[in-house]
Amino acid sequence: MIKNIIFDMSEVIISGYFGVEELIEKNTNMSAGEFLKRKQETIEIFFDLMRGKISEDEYINHLTKGADVSKEKIKELFRKNINIPVEGTMDIIKRLEGNYNLILLSDYPKEWKEFLLENNKEIEIFKIKYFSCDYGKIKSDGDFFKYVIKDLNISPEDSIFIDDLERNVETASKYGIKGIVFRNSKQLEEELKKVGLL
Repeated sequence: MIKNIIFDMSEVIISGYFGVEELIEKNTNMSAGEFLKRKQETIEIFFDLMRGKISEDEYINHLTKGADVSKEKIKELFRKNINIPVEGTMDIIKRLEGNYNLILLSDYPKEWKEFLLENNKEIEIFKIKYFSCDYGKIKSDGDFFKYVIKDLNISPEDSIFIDDLERNVETASKYGIKGIVFRNSKQLEEELKKVGLL
């Protein structure tokens, strides 16, 4: 019997890093293609940002090295992009509230986490929140799931995990947690109804 519903945040509840290249192209002299190339080249550094090992400023320094762009403008555009609600998801979460333990498990750097907690009060619906930057682990590391299970003293069999990335859902399944790969809120609603959670 499912008692715990674990949600990813980025691209499930609110927008995240995806799509920021369009804002970069419109508001700086860096093309979307150039930004995406740099983003891919610095992916391991980005993961360290998510683990809380480096600061956002350090990451942006690597990301924009040699480019004629304002680092402050990049930070501003990041924040503009990471707080747009994903249509319909919060409505579903509100319907689940009170019937299940709602847990937030998300890969986020410290600076973005602080910005979101200050600017998105709806996230407070989650009484239990795990952000990667606070634990030095990201979901693809695997042992982040192990840590959460042990920390909350919950049974994996009583838990379900919702994430937009299939690899994260697959990682959770290795620890016995069932998963739903999020596509959109309508699909999520249908999946939750199928397993009797809505």
